[in-house]
Amino acid sequence: METVVLVIHLLIAIALVGVILLQRSEGGALGMGGGGGGGFMTGRATA
Repeated sequence: METVVLVIHLLIAIALVGVILLQRSEGGALGMGGGGGGGFMTGRATA
């Protein structure tokens, strides 16, 4: 019984990691846009 719970827990953990990695790759432009926006604001401040 303990082995079954451990296997299910590992499968869920691996699935969650996969979902998070997929979301990060799809939303990568969003994260880069936020970082680019921050760099753009500092560029405007120095200019």
